[in-house]
Amino acid sequence: GFKEMKGNIVQSSFWNFDALFTSQDHSVREMQDTFYLEGKDKLPSKELVNKIKAVHENGGNTGSIGWGYKWNPEEAMKRVLRTHTTVLSAQMLSRLKKEDLPAKFFAIGKNYRNETMDSSHLFEFNQTEGIVIDENANLRYLLGYLKEFFGKMGFPKVRFRPAYFPYTEPSVEIDVFHPSYKKWIELGGAGIFRPEMVKPLLGKDIPVLAWGLGIGRIITDHYKIKDLRDFYKNDLKQLRESKVWVK
Repeated sequence: GFKEMKGNIVQSSFWNFDALFTSQDHSVREMQDTFYLEGKDKLPSKELVNKIKAVHENGGNTGSIGWGYKWNPEEAMKRVLRTHTTVLSAQMLSRLKKEDLPAKFFAIGKNYRNETMDSSHLFEFNQTEGIVIDENANLRYLLGYLKEFFGKMGFPKVRFRPAYFPYTEPSVEIDVFHPSYKKWIELGGAGIFRPEMVKPLLGKDIPVLAWGLGIGRIITDHYKIKDLRDFYKNDLKQLRESKVWVK
């Protein structure tokens, strides 16, 4: 029942950060975390921009007090390599109409962050994104979706830890028990989108379950990969001998 979301790798800071209620002085927007590109992108409709501006400055009509600063449209126009596929979820919410609901969407895409490369970190990574927009959805539904997903991926033991993300509340981080490493490893984050994100984009505040999961770390066990950099090795023998992953 999930429909696929697609979008550009190059995005404006408006969609990558501002629409997700990430404050303009948040550390994730600094150069050490984000790849900025030359040029600027146009902002969307004036009506939507004003809603995002208001929710940042004073909470708008969401009941929040916002971030309490003067929102700068120039900052929102900066171009970036997207840092998460959640940018697609924000854009999808802005396009939905009342008659489209309830709805479920997924995305699989590459993202970029300015990380120091080692065996467990790369500056580009693939993520699978999911959202469920439903008046009756709640946190128990979200945890059920995640348990089902990781069970299909070969990880029946799943646990959840309270977490913080600017655009979800409550938020959780997901760990699975790795059968080869014999230890718990983190594989993603999830939560329910905050009213400060949902109401300006969708027009009303209803539950939106959301998750973003790292595909690379999920499939390392199947291919016996100990170093994430091996995904990008120009090893023809390895490529030719690799089989399609079906569990």
